[in-house]
Amino acid sequence: MNAIMIARRFVLLPLALCLAGCSRNPNLEILGSYFPGWMICLVLGVALTAVAHTLLRRRHAHHAIGHPALIYPAMLVLFTCILWLCLFA
Repeated sequence: MNAIMIARRFVLLPLALCLAGCSRNPNLEILGSYFPGWMICLVLGVALTAVAHTLLRRRHAHHAIGHPALIYPAMLVLFTCILWLCLFA
Protein backbone atom coordinates (compact mmCIF):
# COMPACT_ATOMS: atom_id res chain seq x y z
CA MET A 1 0.00 0.00 0.00
CA ASN A 2 2.85 2.36 0.77
CA ALA A 3 4.43 1.85 -2.67
CA ILE A 4 1.11 2.68 -4.35
CA MET A 5 0.86 5.96 -2.44
CA ILE A 6 4.43 6.91 -3.38
CA ALA A 7 3.77 6.09 -7.04
CA ARG A 8 0.58 8.15 -6.95
CA ARG A 9 2.52 11.13 -5.57
CA PHE A 10 5.08 10.92 -8.36
CA VAL A 11 2.27 10.95 -10.90
CA LEU A 12 0.21 13.74 -9.33
CA LEU A 13 3.09 16.07 -8.42
CA PRO A 14 4.08 16.91 -12.04
CA LEU A 15 0.42 17.42 -12.92
CA ALA A 16 0.00 19.84 -10.03
CA LEU A 17 3.13 21.74 -11.10
CA CYS A 18 1.75 22.08 -14.63
CA LEU A 19 -1.37 23.74 -13.23
CA ALA A 20 0.52 26.08 -10.90
CA GLY A 21 0.67 28.79 -13.56
CA CYS A 22 -3.10 28.83 -14.00
CA SER A 23 -3.91 31.77 -11.79
CA ARG A 24 -5.93 34.71 -12.99
CA ASN A 25 -6.23 35.62 -16.63
CA PRO A 26 -4.01 38.62 -17.49
CA ASN A 27 -6.54 40.13 -19.91
CA LEU A 28 -7.87 43.62 -19.34
CA GLU A 29 -11.20 44.92 -20.55
CA ILE A 30 -10.90 48.32 -22.24
CA LEU A 31 -14.04 49.77 -23.81
CA GLY A 32 -15.64 46.34 -24.17
CA SER A 33 -12.63 44.63 -25.78
CA TYR A 34 -10.19 42.33 -24.03
CA PHE A 35 -6.49 43.02 -24.48
CA PRO A 36 -3.63 40.87 -23.18
CA GLY A 37 -1.77 42.34 -20.25
CA TRP A 38 1.58 42.22 -22.01
CA MET A 39 0.21 44.43 -24.79
CA ILE A 40 -0.97 47.05 -22.29
CA CYS A 41 2.42 46.97 -20.57
CA LEU A 42 4.17 47.33 -23.93
CA VAL A 43 2.12 50.39 -24.89
CA LEU A 44 2.75 51.96 -21.48
CA GLY A 45 6.45 51.09 -21.80
CA VAL A 46 6.60 52.90 -25.15
CA ALA A 47 4.94 55.93 -23.55
CA LEU A 48 7.38 55.91 -20.63
CA THR A 49 10.33 55.58 -23.01
CA ALA A 50 9.05 58.58 -24.98
CA VAL A 51 8.75 60.56 -21.74
CA ALA A 52 12.30 59.58 -20.76
CA HIS A 53 13.54 60.60 -24.21
CA THR A 54 11.81 63.98 -23.90
CA LEU A 55 13.27 64.56 -20.43
CA LEU A 56 16.76 63.67 -21.65
CA ARG A 57 16.40 66.04 -24.60
CA ARG A 58 15.22 68.92 -22.41
CA ARG A 59 18.13 68.49 -20.03
CA HIS A 60 20.57 68.14 -22.96
CA ALA A 61 21.71 64.78 -21.57
CA HIS A 62 20.84 62.66 -24.60
CA HIS A 63 24.44 62.85 -25.86
CA ALA A 64 25.80 61.32 -22.67
CA ILE A 65 23.81 58.07 -22.75
CA GLY A 66 25.61 56.40 -25.63
CA HIS A 67 24.14 54.73 -28.68
CA PRO A 68 20.40 55.48 -28.89
CA ALA A 69 19.78 52.36 -30.99
CA LEU A 70 20.81 50.27 -27.98
CA ILE A 71 19.66 52.44 -25.10
CA TYR A 72 16.06 53.16 -26.08
CA PRO A 73 15.06 49.53 -26.84
CA ALA A 74 16.70 48.54 -23.55
CA MET A 75 14.69 51.22 -21.76
CA LEU A 76 11.54 49.93 -23.46
CA VAL A 77 12.20 46.38 -22.26
CA LEU A 78 13.04 47.66 -18.77
CA PHE A 79 9.87 49.74 -18.46
CA THR A 80 7.70 46.96 -19.91
CA CYS A 81 9.06 44.34 -17.52
CA ILE A 82 8.74 46.64 -14.51
CA LEU A 83 5.13 47.40 -15.41
CA TRP A 84 4.39 43.70 -15.92
CA LEU A 85 5.87 42.84 -12.53
CA CYS A 86 4.05 45.67 -10.75
CA LEU A 87 0.66 45.06 -12.36
CA PHE A 88 0.51 41.26 -12.67
CA ALA A 89 2.94 39.76 -10.15
